Amino acid sequence: FRTRLKMREEAYDVVCPGDDVTHKIRQTSKKVPKLGIGLRMKEDNDGKTRVFVTCAGRLVQRSSTYYVKQNIQRYRPLQEDRVIGIVEDRVASDGSGGDIYRVNIGGPHPALLSNLSFEGASKRNKPNLSPGMLLYARIQSTPPAMDPTLSCTLGPHDAGVPRRDWMTNEGTYGQLNGGTCRKIPLGLARELLYPNNLVLQELSKSIAFEVCIGVNGFLWVHSSRPEYTILVQNAIMNSQVLTPAQVRGMVKSLVETVNKQLEQEEDL
Repeated sequence: FRTRLKMREEAYDVVCPGDDVTHKIRQTSKKVPKLGIGLRMKEDNDGKTRVFVTCAGRLVQRSSTYYVKQNIQRYRPLQEDRVIGIVEDRVASDGSGGDIYRVNIGGPHPALLSNLSFEGASKRNKPNLSPGMLLYARIQSTPPAMDPTLSCTLGPHDAGVPRRDWMTNEGTYGQLNGGTCRKIPLGLARELLYPNNLVLQELSKSIAFEVCIGVNGFLWVHSSRPEYTILVQNAIMNSQVLTPAQVRGMVKSLVETVNKQLEQEEDL
């Protein structure tokens, strides 16, 4: 994957408004459970305290805090978010020998990126960005009343990641060559960033592919054949409404169907 995140969250099943999740709220020996967004306490007729869900999403535990992670529709940029953006056009010079570009990240406002904000970039050796180019970058800052700024250099959360010059095309951030990009729900994008995401693990057992996921709801997939790229995209989209057992069966069925079709085409 293009990014590696250290997740300390434990995700549970999908919940709906009105669900009783009291049995899933555990009290540790040192800390009392705390309820966050999407949960509320209510006493029943017997005087016992119960915990109910108030919005649809996935119940998540982070340390001693429980909350419901929602699948919100609009992306709001936050500092150090890893995003996929589409270059729109050049807007100005940065005054240091570089050019500033407007990048669409799917937020309320476009972001700004200097072509000097790449690993190893200089006045004489810098990337030439063109409209329509796909980039994987991090949000460097979100100034109030101003457009957010992007960077394709390693940030404070990238400790231990080796630095690679932008010309090698082996860096953590930079241009995404080839492949296909599509929009996906924000909740699904964050699910895919879990290190042990089931659908990606199952797909990797049968198909070789590259995937890049932006928390802004963009998914980029690249593989050796367009049929495999479509298969990966369809499997990812289907996984958001399936149980783990159904995900395994769905991936196996898709892989067998596509491989059978490819074999038939080769025999013709």
